Amino acid sequence: MKKIILFYLIGTFCIVTTKGQSIQEAKKLQEYEQYEASSAIYNALIKANPSDASVYYYYGDNLLNSDNPDSAKIIFEKGQALDPANPFIKIGKAKLLLDEISLREAKASSEKDASNKDMLARYQKADANVKDAHALIDQAVLNTKNVQVLIEAAEALIHYKNKDTDKAKLLLDKANQLEPKNVSILLLLGDIYMELNNGTLAADYYNQALELNKSSARAIVSKGVLYKRSTNYESAAQEFEKAIKIEPGYAPAHRELGECYIKLGKLSAAKEEYKKYLDLSKNNCSARTRYATFLYLSKEYTEALNELDQVLQRCDSNSTTLLRIQSYCYYETKEYEKGLNTVNRLFNLLAPDKRTATDFEYYGKLLIKSNKDSLGIEQIQKAFTLDPNRVDLLSEMGDAWIKLKQYPNAINLFLQKIAGGKDVKVTDYHSLARAYYFNGQLQSADSAAMKVNELSAKWASGWMLRAQINAHIDSTSEAGLAKPFYEKYIELAMADSANPTKYQKGLVEAYGYQAYYYVLKKDNANGLIFLKKKLELPLEPEDKKNVQQAIDQLEGRTPKGGKK
Repeated sequence: MKKIILFYLIGTFCIVTTKGQSIQEAKKLQEYEQYEASSAIYNALIKANPSDASVYYYYGDNLLNSDNPDSAKIIFEKGQALDPANPFIKIGKAKLLLDEISLREAKASSEKDASNKDMLARYQKADANVKDAHALIDQAVLNTKNVQVLIEAAEALIHYKNKDTDKAKLLLDKANQLEPKNVSILLLLGDIYMELNNGTLAADYYNQALELNKSSARAIVSKGVLYKRSTNYESAAQEFEKAIKIEPGYAPAHRELGECYIKLGKLSAAKEEYKKYLDLSKNNCSARTRYATFLYLSKEYTEALNELDQVLQRCDSNSTTLLRIQSYCYYETKEYEKGLNTVNRLFNLLAPDKRTATDFEYYGKLLIKSNKDSLGIEQIQKAFTLDPNRVDLLSEMGDAWIKLKQYPNAINLFLQKIAGGKDVKVTDYHSLARAYYFNGQLQSADSAAMKVNELSAKWASGWMLRAQINAHIDSTSEAGLAKPFYEKYIELAMADSANPTKYQKGLVEAYGYQAYYYVLKKDNANGLIFLKKKLELPLEPEDKKNVQQAIDQLEGRTPKGGKK
C-alpha cells in the first residue's frame, strides 16, 4: 500500500474537484473504510488550500487508520512545517508515538529478562514515546475551548496501543461541558467503558448517542462489538444486521458480521459478508489486507495465500503486514522454504524493535521444521521474552530440545511450564516423561507418565510410554512391571476398530513383550497366543522369520537347538 500512498504524496494521482468536498466528507469515507477515496479528497483539499495544516492532520489520521504509519509521519511533518503550533498536528504525532511500542508489554519483557539489554532499550524507548506523546497532547489541549481538539486528543488516548482512559475521560468531560449533545463525544465515552470492560456503561453511552442520532450505524455496531467481546456472537450478529438494515453501505458492519459468522461456524455466510465489505470499501488495499487477515484467522490458509498474492501485486509488495501474514500461512500449509524466504524478507524490512512475538514464533517454527532446531529455539525464546504470557512457547522449545537430544534443557522448560500452572496440557507431561526417559531418569519419567494416564486414561500413547519406561526399569522383565501398561494399550487399540492401522507398530511391541514375559514364566500356552497375534501384523522379514521360528519351537516342530 505504501507505493499507492506515496503515489498520492507526489501529486500524480488524478485530482478530483474540490467543489462540494470537505473534511467532513473525507472523514465519512474514512469511517466507511474507503481510505483511498478519502485520501484523494485530502489531496484535493491540500491542492486547493496548501497552507491549512489541519487538513494534513486529517489526511495523516486517515493513513494511520489504513495501517500506513510511515506515510502518516510524512504528512504530519509536512503539516508541522506549515504550522509548528497546530494542535491537531501535535495530536497526530502523539498518535504515532502511542502506537509504536506497547509500554506494558515492553516493561513485562524487560522485567522477565533483566539482563537483556535489547529488552531494556525497548522498554526505555516505549516509556520515552509515551511521555513525549502525553507532552504533545498536553500542549495541544492547553487552555483550548475547541471541542474537536479535545475529541481528537481523547481518541488518541483510547484507540491506540498505549491507552490512558482516565485522561481521555477528563478531556471528554470538558468537551461535553462545551457541547453537551455531541454524538462523537458520547461514542468515545462508550469506547472508554468498552476498554474498561464495563459493558453496561458503554451501552448506556451508545444508547445516548442513538437517541441523538437514531440512524448512527457506528453506535449500533459499537453495541454489537460489546456483545462480540463477551463472546455472545448471536446477539452481536443481530446488532450488526440491524446496522446494515439502517445503513446498507456501512462497510464496517459487514466486516464485523463476517467475523461474527466465523465464530458461529457460518463460513459461507462469513465470506459473503466479507465480499460485501470489500465491495463497499471499494476494494482498497486496507480492506483487501483485512480480508487476507480474516482468511488466515479463519484457517483458510491456501485461500489467504491466493488473496495475498493479488494484494501484494496490486498494493505494496513490501507491506510488512502482508508479508507477515504470508509467512504465517506458508508455515500452516507446510511450505517451509517459502515461509523462511518470506520471513527473512520481512525481517530485512522491519526494525528489530518492531518485530512482534508472533513474528519470532513463526520464524522459530519455520526454522525447526527446516531442521535448524537450535536457531529455531533461539527465535521462539525471543517470542517468549516479548510475551511471557505465551507459555505454549515453552512447550514448543521443550519439544525442539528433545529433538536435539538436549534432554536436561527440555526437562527444565516443561517443569517451568507445569510449575506456572497456566495452560498445562497432558502433552506437556508426556513430553516431560519422554525427556526424563531418554535422559535415563526412569523413576521421574514414570511419575510424569503416571500423570499422563491420570489426565487422559483413554490415550493409548500415554500407556505405551508408561510401558516402555517400566520395561527399562524392570530390564529383565522378571517383575513384569510393564505388563499391565502394555495390556491397557492393547485394550484401547482393540476398542478403536475404526483405526486399526494406527496401532500396528505399538501392537507389535506390546504382543512381543507379552509373549516374552509368558515364555519367561514358562507359560508357553499364553506365550504362543501373543506370538501368533504378533505374526498376524505387518512385520519386517527378519522379525517375521524369528517369530515363526519361536512358534515352531514352542509347538515342538523344531528341536531346542534348532536342528531338524
